[in-house]
Amino acid sequence: MKVLHVNAGNEYGGGLFHILSIFQGVSQLEMDLLVFEDGPVAEMARKNGINVFILPQKSRYDLSILSRLKSFINDREYTILHTHGPRANLLISLTKKRLAARWVMTVHSDPTLDFNDRGIKGRIFEVLNLRTIRKPDQVIAVSSEIKEILVSSGVPSDNVSVVHNGRNFNLNHSKINKNSNLFNIITVGRLEWVKGHRYLIQALSKIKQTNWTLTICGTGQEESDLKKLADELDLSDKINLLGWVEGTEVSKQIAQADVMVLPSLSESFPLVALEAGEHHIPVIATDVGDIGEMIPNKSVGWLVQKASSDELAAALEEACTDWELDTLEQKGERFYKWSSQFTIEKQGLETMKVYKQCMDQKK
Repeated sequence: MKVLHVNAGNEYGGGLFHILSIFQGVSQLEMDLLVFEDGPVAEMARKNGINVFILPQKSRYDLSILSRLKSFINDREYTILHTHGPRANLLISLTKKRLAARWVMTVHSDPTLDFNDRGIKGRIFEVLNLRTIRKPDQVIAVSSEIKEILVSSGVPSDNVSVVHNGRNFNLNHSKINKNSNLFNIITVGRLEWVKGHRYLIQALSKIKQTNWTLTICGTGQEESDLKKLADELDLSDKINLLGWVEGTEVSKQIAQADVMVLPSLSESFPLVALEAGEHHIPVIATDVGDIGEMIPNKSVGWLVQKASSDELAAALEEACTDWELDTLEQKGERFYKWSSQFTIEKQGLETMKVYKQCMDQKK
C-alpha cells in the first residue's frame, strides 16, 4: 500500500498538525505528501523528515494542474489518496475517474460552516465542497458530530468512519517557570468567527478578577475586529495577539499558561486541547463536536455552552479561584491522565483500518 496525502499547502492550525500526526502514527506505510503551494505545510513536512512534493498552481482557481496531477499520481502508482481540505478535495474529485488509486478524505470541520463568512463566493465554495464530500471511497470524520453532518449531507453512513485526533503523550516536557503574579490564559486557533474569540474577550470584561493576561495564537480575518473589541472594552493592555506561531513556539506558550480556553462555535476533536493535556494544562471549552469525550466531567476541565460569554466568564472565575488556591494544577494532572488515551498510535491504527476498508471495496 502506497499512500499520498494531498493538501493545498496553506493550512494553518489543527489541520496542519493533523497531517503530521498521521505520518507519525502510520509510520509502517510508504507515504508522501503533495501540496499546491510552498507554505506552512511543506515547511512542517521538511522539518519532520516527510517526503513532500510541490505541484504549484498559478492561482487557487487554476485547473490546468489537473493533467499534471493525474500523471503525478498514476506514474508513481499510489494506491491510496488521502485528501485534507476543500481545495485538495475538489481537485482530486475533478480527476478521480482518471486515477487508479482509491480515495480517502478527512473532514476536519463542519462543511456547512467552513465558508460561512465569505459572502456569495463563500456560498459557491460551500456548494462545491458539499458536492465533493459525497465522492470519496471512504471518509474520515474527526468527530461523531461531523459524521452526523456528513450523513445528513448525503454521504452514505457506511462510508464514514470516526477517527479522533491523537497526540504523542510519551514526550517529556521540561517544567516551565510561570509568572506567578498573573493568571495566564491562552487560546490557540485561526482568528475566524467560527472560533468564537469575541465571546472570550467579552467574558474577560465580565470577570471580577483583574490579575490576568490572555495570549492569542493565530491569525485570520477577524484580527482587526478583535483588536477593536479589546480597545472598546479597555482590555488591550491585557491581551497579547501573537499572530501565527510555529509548533514548537505554540508548545512553549501553552506550557506557560495556567488554563487554555477554546470558545469555538463549531469544533471537532481539537488537537490543541490534547496538547494542553500533554502539558498538564486544564481546558475551558464550548460543548461542541466531541469535546465532551475529551472533557467528560468537571474534575478534568470545564464545558460551557457555545456563544455564551456569561458561561465562559463563570468558568474563568472558577479557574482563577482554583489558581489562587493552588488547586488548578491538580485539575491539569487529571486532564493529562484522561486525555493521554487519545494517542497518535491509536489514531494511526484506526486510519489504517479505513485504508484497508477502502482497498477491500475495490475487490
